[in-house]
Amino acid sequence: MLARLAARHPRLTRVFIAALFLLMAAGILSGWQALLKAEEDQARARLQLEVNALAQQLETHFDLQLDSLHRLAKRWDLHSEDRALWTREVNYLLDDFNNFQAIEWLDTDFRMRWIEPLAGNEAVVGFSYSTDHPNYPFLLRARESGTPILSNSFVLQQGGPGLAYYVPLLRSTGHPQSFDGFLLGIFRVEVLLNDLLNTGARDALSVELHEYDRLLLQRRAPDTLDLPWRASAMISLGNNRTFSLHALPTERLMRKSTTELPLLILISGLLASLSLCYALWLALISSQRWLALSQSNRQLQHEMIRRQQTEQSLQRNQARLKLILDLSNYSHDALFIIGLEPQELVYLNRTCWFILGYSEEELRQIVAIAPQDIMPNLVEWSAELSKLAKSQSAAVFQQSLRTRDGQILPMEISVQHMSRYGRDYLICVGRNNSAQLRAAARLQALSTEDALTGLYNRRYFDEKLQREWRLLSRQSSPLGMLMLDVDHFKSFNDILGHQAGDDALQKFGTALKASLLREGDAVCRYGGEEFAVILPGADINQCARVAQHLHQTIAALKIDHPTSSHGHLTVSIGAASLVPSADQQPECLISLADKALYQAKSQGRNQTCLAD
Repeated sequence: MLARLAARHPRLTRVFIAALFLLMAAGILSGWQALLKAEEDQARARLQLEVNALAQQLETHFDLQLDSLHRLAKRWDLHSEDRALWTREVNYLLDDFNNFQAIEWLDTDFRMRWIEPLAGNEAVVGFSYSTDHPNYPFLLRARESGTPILSNSFVLQQGGPGLAYYVPLLRSTGHPQSFDGFLLGIFRVEVLLNDLLNTGARDALSVELHEYDRLLLQRRAPDTLDLPWRASAMISLGNNRTFSLHALPTERLMRKSTTELPLLILISGLLASLSLCYALWLALISSQRWLALSQSNRQLQHEMIRRQQTEQSLQRNQARLKLILDLSNYSHDALFIIGLEPQELVYLNRTCWFILGYSEEELRQIVAIAPQDIMPNLVEWSAELSKLAKSQSAAVFQQSLRTRDGQILPMEISVQHMSRYGRDYLICVGRNNSAQLRAAARLQALSTEDALTGLYNRRYFDEKLQREWRLLSRQSSPLGMLMLDVDHFKSFNDILGHQAGDDALQKFGTALKASLLREGDAVCRYGGEEFAVILPGADINQCARVAQHLHQTIAALKIDHPTSSHGHLTVSIGAASLVPSADQQPECLISLADKALYQAKSQGRNQTCLAD
């Protein structure tokens, strides 16, 4: 019953087995951690005993040396007058204790007088304590209290950290006793600690000596462990209680304090838990197999039905794909697909080769061998397609294709990036847009052309003048202009009618356009019966010659004018020329030409006046 229930709910059963294993593993790990903690506590207790014993021995050893200094100080009455006797007893003391750096006598002015041994202490011969010396306050306290004082650590003149023990010297002669300086014992901290650690098995200890919270000296064994705990003990050296001794755990200490029992318990417990859970897992698999056998026939029947449905769906999809390909082949638009990395032509529809006059095989061969024969600017377009593929976007390009008979066919190509099955493609749809281009060109021409005369209109005049002004200002070349006005044109319209006036203006436009012989010259209808001629590079003399030629051209038309004294239509012309500069505007040239035109009209018309 339980096996069938487990087989029907395998996920719940697996969760139960995993939870059981995790629970058992957690209990085993908890016990393992407890054993490790007990062994660590044992190691810490052993290390604490070591550091306590070491601190006690250091205090005892240091007190013995201080006692010897006290005994030596009590015999100062004998030694003060006999340096040889003082030196002999000091050397006895130095032979007994090798921790002294030096033993000195300071006089009442705190100046060093006697020192032993001299070798190695030459740097302090004649040394005198100044008021800024870190031990100066200790000297004052010892002198005032009459009791010995151990200083804090300081840097020795010989180098390295040291301690100084100041014993006041009193002479018994006379009453009261007189102060006669200090007996000074200098200890090198490193020697003091190493001498203690080099005895017995303590040479393997890792020890740090601290003063307050500052590290004063350390000695680390090679097998020191980086653990978050250590053992500490306070040290009282002389009457100074600012020192503490810290011992760090080492690998040798941990080997003495730990066993393999926690690891054996951990491994055996995990293996037992794993074996139990594995047995449950095998039982679950057996139940699942039994349940799977009972369902295999039904699944086989379902699979047969599913395969039949898949085959029918595949046939429908193939028919749909064939229909899509047939429709794309007879589309008016050219469709082709470019595969990237490596770049290749994946698909072409019928329109691609049909509009170019090739067969499919011929077009594919040309694209593979010499694609520039089809698209002359293929290299530039390929670079643009690469940028499009990197940005994974879409764009529309205007390209030109060469047909089989050499004609250039404009094509508007829409390109869309697409990724399928880990590969990038560019879907390109091209359409012959020659009609649209011709219509756009015609609209552009109409936007700058006067409908009546066929000349450029006022809009083109403004753009052309601005363009030439900027260009010639950079070249420091002159720009000429003619302003023309048909004489007595209003009376011509009033007598002969507006249709005759329009015909006359059309003939004027044709004649003026034919009279300009230089490339870049432009004649525009400025407004009504007024015309303007732009002459790039023409000075005032060249403008005068062009104006004279225009007078002759208009006279040759011989358009009758009933009220004109000349019997036919004439024009008045104002000519001006300027070298464009940054401090002037094109309107200056227009103003000059217009004033000259007004002058020509006021002087009797049918003539040219030149602007100053």
